[in-house]
Amino acid sequence: MVQQKRVIVTDDLDGTEGAKPYRFAWQNTVYEIDLNDEHRDELLRALQPFIDAGRRAGRRTVPAASGDDRAAIRQWARENGHEVSDRGRISAAVVEAYNNR
Repeated sequence: MVQQKRVIVTDDLDGTEGAKPYRFAWQNTVYEIDLNDEHRDELLRALQPFIDAGRRAGRRTVPAASGDDRAAIRQWARENGHEVSDRGRISAAVVEAYNNR
């Protein structure tokens, strides 16, 4: 027997189906929102004057943490509502948030 699972992505603003994920950043925080075409265009129209006046920034690199640092980062992240695994890589966003605390 074949099982199929369908993922239906809905617009985060009004719940309509067929939305796509979009990412944007503000103040060192990256956001993701699922929008249909109409809402994507609305967001772009609102941001366009600021995009046109701004300049692209290069990505900042975050130095790798030592073993002791990783344990402290994980503990801090959990205490501050970030999701981190027990092992493996810690996301650059979490490391940056830890460094900026």
